[in-house]
Amino acid sequence: PILTIMVALNCEAKPWVDFYRLKKSVERPFAVYTKPGLDVEIVITGIGASAMSTAVGWIAGCAGARQRVWLNLGIAGHLDRPIGEPVRVHSYIDAADLRHNFSPLVAKWGGDSDALLSVNAPTDSYPDGAMVDMEGLAFYRSACMFSSPELVGSLKVISDNQKHSVEGLNAAKITQLMQPHVSIVKRFADNLTALVEPAEMVEIELDLEGVRRTHSQQLQLTRLLEKAAALKLNQAVTDLALCEELEFTQVLAKLTRLIESSAPRLDHSDANVAESSTLAGEVHHG
Repeated sequence: PILTIMVALNCEAKPWVDFYRLKKSVERPFAVYTKPGLDVEIVITGIGASAMSTAVGWIAGCAGARQRVWLNLGIAGHLDRPIGEPVRVHSYIDAADLRHNFSPLVAKWGGDSDALLSVNAPTDSYPDGAMVDMEGLAFYRSACMFSSPELVGSLKVISDNQKHSVEGLNAAKITQLMQPHVSIVKRFADNLTALVEPAEMVEIELDLEGVRRTHSQQLQLTRLLEKAAALKLNQAVTDLALCEELEFTQVLAKLTRLIESSAPRLDHSDANVAESSTLAGEVHHG
């Protein structure tokens, strides 16, 4: 698999560009850093949800048939978390309607996790129980169109809170905030990548040659098998004896039920985000 790290700003990406010893291989439409023989790439998207969504779609189109693991790195604000703390995102919230997108927490992470509220414009108001940025939700929704949610992760480093304003931040300070976390981010990225197993191996065990399907249904099957592989459900999928089904819709339905019952979920109380939170004011987070 290819590990694709999506970052809004160059200063946020610098510690990992240096760590992997990457060189700029593409200038436009987005800067891409790679290294021959290394399955890691860093894409500098620019600020905002639109830039992030466009960059995800563009780089996904460059991958060919290879599996891709997605990681979003950047800074975020929080009401009272300490400056410099690395935090995993366990749910993504749209500031427009406060709807949640919950991330399956399959890959191991040794630190804390929190919800992430993505806003359309900079803000200096911190909601209760959530980090704040501008690109996180767009990244997650876009990346999940190309890979299973289990293979899509976000880590944010706290850059500002109610006691330390974002106004004092500059490129050098942002790099300094990100730098100490290279090793733990690398471990998390390795854990994400380790989730990838060839979906074809699961399909071979299914022996579905006798069950007729459309092209659309085959695409659905491939996506479901990718999710099942990420959740380590190879044997459970085989035990379903899907080859005995006469209709392909039944195959897809059984697989869907298995995955939904096995994927770890967080309910609203676990997310600990007050839906009555309101936003006001303006500041950027990557």
